[in-house]
Amino acid sequence: MTFGIIIFWLICASVTALAIAAVLVPLRRDHVADATPDFGADTDIDIYRYQLDEVDRDLARGVLEVTEAERTRIEISRRLLHADANTRTATTDAPQIANRVVVRVLAAVIVLGAGGIYLQLGAPGYGDVPRAQRIADGEERRENRPSQQDAESANRETDAISQADVGTREILQALRGTAFERPYEVRAWAFLAQTEASIGNMQRAARAQERTIALLGGATVNPDYVRLLDFLVIGAQGYVSPEVEAITISLLQSDPDNTAGQYYAGLLYAQNDRPDRAFSFWRSVVEDGEQGTLYWNSAASQIADVAAQLGIDYALPNQRGPTADDLAVAQYMPEQDRNAMIQGMVGQLADRLATTGGPPQDWARLISSLAVLGENETALIVLAEAEATFGGDVQAVQILRRAAQEAGLME
Repeated sequence: MTFGIIIFWLICASVTALAIAAVLVPLRRDHVADATPDFGADTDIDIYRYQLDEVDRDLARGVLEVTEAERTRIEISRRLLHADANTRTATTDAPQIANRVVVRVLAAVIVLGAGGIYLQLGAPGYGDVPRAQRIADGEERRENRPSQQDAESANRETDAISQADVGTREILQALRGTAFERPYEVRAWAFLAQTEASIGNMQRAARAQERTIALLGGATVNPDYVRLLDFLVIGAQGYVSPEVEAITISLLQSDPDNTAGQYYAGLLYAQNDRPDRAFSFWRSVVEDGEQGTLYWNSAASQIADVAAQLGIDYALPNQRGPTADDLAVAQYMPEQDRNAMIQGMVGQLADRLATTGGPPQDWARLISSLAVLGENETALIVLAEAEATFGGDVQAVQILRRAAQEAGLME
């Protein structure tokens, strides 16, 4: 155990002890206070003490004889002791037992509860790693990660030809024979790559696609590289190798908006502790790419995780309510249908923002949508609420006010 981890656990123990003391000391203090009867109250004890004083005064005035005064004093003292015992039992015994139980239960709840929460949300044994160090470690890990060949060797796949139907099996056998008999026939290798992939032989498909690209040379187009990326990554069980990275960089250099290239670039950085860069690439995929495609679905299923690592509450575009395009299309719909469509979308968006919150763009969209529905007063209320939520974020407030201005809610 390193010195830093020891210090960490000492701090945790100290904070836990202080938390327990803050909760339990008042209970103990109340117990001590309750354990001392209040003799100043109007009780039987006060009455008996007053009677004792009266006996002394009567004796001094000669009203009582010494023998009678002594007998009376003894009787009153006996009653006083009895009353005192009853008072202590009523005010001390029950609270004392209850307080002890409460003290022990609360101490156990605080310790076990804190430990359970840390085990679930924390990282036991993980040392303090500054952001700059994490970035450096991620870059070093990326530069020294296994090659495509090493990844495929660690996940060697078996030939799935025996599991294919008879027709596919015959076609595949014929294509394999043709490709090796005519090694310079581009179409044979291209068909072979697609057929191998269709039965799950991704590593064989990748080799055939690499051969296809080599034969195409300068005639290779981006879809050829995208197909190769798919085969390589799937063949390595989702791992982005240095070879995949090189192809992805080349693809994005020629086509910066290529959806496949953006997805695999994001996957590369997600696998190497760079959620910031992964989020940037995947956000382009889910906001600008075509919904329902392999890359959109894959990015959409993972972007919330990297956003959470960055402290961003991110919602997918199809979960944010009506977009500008939706509102534009709605202008040409019958009024009743338009209002019904927008109200449904606005209701879903408002419910989500009210329960889980969201980025300023979502609040701006809600404000614009309410204005389209003619609910200007509600839109202004939402604007005020959003400004209060993002009051310390100048950029967020500017986004909100710009949306309000464009909606005609403010000048």
